[in-house]
Formats: sequence, C-alpha cells, structure tokens
Amino acid sequence: MKNVKVVRDRIAAAFAASMGDQAIANEIAFHMTDWDHDVDDLIKLYEQPEALNDDEILKLVIGFLIHVPNHVAAAKKLAGVGPMEDIFKVGLFEEDE
Repeated sequence: MKNVKVVRDRIAAAFAASMGDQAIANEIAFHMTDWDHDVDDLIKLYEQPEALNDDEILKLVIGFLIHVPNHVAAAKKLAGVGPMEDIFKVGLFEEDE
C-alpha cells in the first residue's frame, strides 16, 4: 500500500477527534495499517485469482490469517467496540489440536 503513512495519520486523526486520546488513536491507527502488505497481497488474489498457483494462495491466505486478526482484535478493543466474539461458533477461543 503506497499510502500507509497517510492512511495511518488519517485514522489517528479521526479517532483522536472522536475519542480525545491521541495515544489510543495512534495505537488504533498502527493496528489498522501494520498489515498493509497483507492487504496488497489479498487484493492481488481478488483481482487476479488465476495468476496465483495453489501454493501461492495458501501462503498468502495463511500469512494473512497469522498476521491480521490480532491487529484487528486489538484495534476493535482499543476503539471501544468490545472484544472478539465467536459469532460463527467455530471454537474461536479453543486451542487447535
């Protein structure tokens, strides 16, 4: 993502104006932009699914799943909209075997 600094600054500004806490706003902005390269990869998959082989798709999706969810969970909590929930009932909070 070419605009990560601009996006990070805009997110921080919006949340600082809304919450009145620049430090938390900066943390939210960090958590919402640290995975910019994962977004780029995912967009490539969405736009050109035939351009990637199965191994590339697996690597991309698994990389996304490893890196992004904890950032989103942290941003969600910091934004004051609550913790993660297991709304799909897939055992989200259970250890994998």
